[in-house]
Amino acid sequence: MASRPGLLTDWPWTPLGSFKYLVLAPLVIDSIYSYATIRDHEKLLVMALMVWRIVHSQVWISFSRYQTAKGTKRIVDKSIEFDQVDRERTWDDQIIFNTLIAYLTKVYMIGTDHTLPFWRLDGLVLVALLHAGPVEFIYYWFHRALHHHFLYSRYHSHHHSSIVSEPITSVVHPFAEHIAYTLILLTPLITTLVCGTISVVSIALYITYIDFMNNLGHCNFELIPKSFFSLFPPLKFLCYTPSFHSLHHTQFRTNYSLFMPMYDYIYGTNDKCSDSLYETSLGQDEEKPDAIYLSHLTSLDSIYHLRLGFASLSSHPLSSRCYLFLMRPFTVILSFILSFLSFRSFAFERNRFRDLTLHSHLVPKFSSHFKSQQQKESINKMIETAILEAEKKGVRVMSLGLLNQA
Repeated sequence: MASRPGLLTDWPWTPLGSFKYLVLAPLVIDSIYSYATIRDHEKLLVMALMVWRIVHSQVWISFSRYQTAKGTKRIVDKSIEFDQVDRERTWDDQIIFNTLIAYLTKVYMIGTDHTLPFWRLDGLVLVALLHAGPVEFIYYWFHRALHHHFLYSRYHSHHHSSIVSEPITSVVHPFAEHIAYTLILLTPLITTLVCGTISVVSIALYITYIDFMNNLGHCNFELIPKSFFSLFPPLKFLCYTPSFHSLHHTQFRTNYSLFMPMYDYIYGTNDKCSDSLYETSLGQDEEKPDAIYLSHLTSLDSIYHLRLGFASLSSHPLSSRCYLFLMRPFTVILSFILSFLSFRSFAFERNRFRDLTLHSHLVPKFSSHFKSQQQKESINKMIETAILEAEKKGVRVMSLGLLNQA
């Protein structure tokens, strides 16, 4: 929450809590009905795009949390506080909002009697040019305006409450800010729609590009290699790095650009430490913890309660949820991958307590596997390897989960 919350801070469906996706129920019903009666598949594509965006973001969440737990190439060496975890649980609100906007655009601007072309190269080029020009320019100055005391205290301070960023930090803003961002980012798509050059591919690629770059900039580990910029040096001005945007969260008054740092260089707001932090982050080795807790999985659904799992579940005690039952086929596949294709333990959570670094590692086996004689040898091998590796790293304390002690 911002220090002095302004108008339109909360989302309209905030009172619904966990039932917020019910606002999309009429859209889903209408999409199915339209396809069944007049074979209008574009409404279903809007729903499919929503699902894709959720999956895409979840992959970034899991990958980022795994990478920062290891410590390799980590940028900000701090733990995430519990209040940040709770504050960022609503990261999918913007996906619901964007889905509503896309659906209304389809119904009232495109119409059900008109079908968009699947692919148009001229539309893609126009979207790219409009993003690099007007979108990046307008966003840069709007972002600087948000750092004025009046707007910052009422709106943008909510986003900057997260010093240590995660991919989902990128979309945690008050509702009013998201209205403004949507108006800015829709410029290329609305323009191509008016010009008649819009296509299904340009919509999907542009929205995926926005999500990808947002997640990239807030992931808190550096993954863009030096060769990316050495092969074509001007890319430095056209593509930011996680370390570049991380400085905006730690220094506040630098690196305002959306995805293309060129406007920071033009107007002199680029942080002078950007290059050095980029080099330092790339050279960051895997962390050596002071203590390790070696855990294991319990039920099938416990996968989602790991910190690598769902952000909305990982901060709550283990409990059954109806939608997890619907995901059971995917859960079985995921559990098979973890149990039978993983041959060693891995870090899944990291915490700092004063001067101590504490890690939680996971033996990718479920409670049922510990009762199986066939699994006994492989489990013992995993635990033994984990203990030997910890000893080699100089870990001072190592504790084992209940079944790992058996």
